Amino acid sequence: MNREQDIEKLFKKFQENTITEEEYHRLMDWIKASGSESRIRSWMDARWEELKKNGDLPERNTISDARFRELMEKADKRHKIHRPEYKNKGAYYKLAAVLVLFLAIAGTMYYRNLNRTQPPPPEMVTQHISGGKKATVTLPDGTVVRLNSGSELTFPDRFPQNTREVVLQGEAFFDVVKDKKRPFIVRTGELTTRVLGTSFNVRAYENDGKVEVSVATGLVRVSGKTDKDAKDSTTIKQQLLLSPSQQAVYRPEEKSFTKRKIDINSIALWKDGILSFDKTPLDEAAKMLERWYGVKVILENPELKHCVIRGRHKNESLANVLHTFQYSLGITYKITKDNVIISGKSCRER
Repeated sequence: MNREQDIEKLFKKFQENTITEEEYHRLMDWIKASGSESRIRSWMDARWEELKKNGDLPERNTISDARFRELMEKADKRHKIHRPEYKNKGAYYKLAAVLVLFLAIAGTMYYRNLNRTQPPPPEMVTQHISGGKKATVTLPDGTVVRLNSGSELTFPDRFPQNTREVVLQGEAFFDVVKDKKRPFIVRTGELTTRVLGTSFNVRAYENDGKVEVSVATGLVRVSGKTDKDAKDSTTIKQQLLLSPSQQAVYRPEEKSFTKRKIDINSIALWKDGILSFDKTPLDEAAKMLERWYGVKVILENPELKHCVIRGRHKNESLANVLHTFQYSLGITYKITKDNVIISGKSCRER
């Protein structure tokens, strides 16, 4: 039996005049520990003269005056309660009985309402976007999240009163509803992105070796672990404050930050169906093609990774994109059902 049930049982036995002295002491212990004892005395002192003047002293039929007075006096001595002197002690004890009974009813209702109104813990929701697909998710606070292919977002079905926190793997563009009381936090491995209300892009694919946070509007604070201090081996956290047209690049292996200026019009082009390469190494471009089209891209010659590609492609087919690679880099390619094989010499050899 839990404490609330035990107290409710004691109140019931008190009301029915079946409570023992030991049980009564337990009841008084709870009243005193909960802070109710002082409020009982204050209320009684304040109401006594008014009740006596109006001839409205309470009567109690469920317990005898003598027995109740005896219990109260013993409890006063045990709990060291100082009781002011009244001529009509019997009426005073009756008033006390009414108050204790009132506490019984109020306490029972409080505990029952507490159990009834306490909401269940929030449930976590995970949205996974497979390769070659994109999706838009609206969070419980109204924040809109655009998810790129090969991404996963985890969030509660309702946010608590003090914060809004999500976990991202992959890439997403966030248009965050402003809420000064509840910061919006995106966790991506060791990197934490914190805002109040703004729009920004986070790219944190597991096999990219870096996390990029690009700001379109508002202010964004990013923080992550840096190298441990050589003297005491404690982990140091570094923070950067980003404004529009700024990007933070965090490399987990090196635990290093880079902050740079970017073209604001280039942020999250992917959400508009634009596949963009900006001096992109071919091995990184291959990963982008894998996520964009849902295929496996193989560089037959590992030295091809040194080649650099540029260009933008809006809603283009895989074959058309590879054709531009062929034209600019002099590579050849072969498309099968689930794979793309790229062949050619290293760009260093040309």
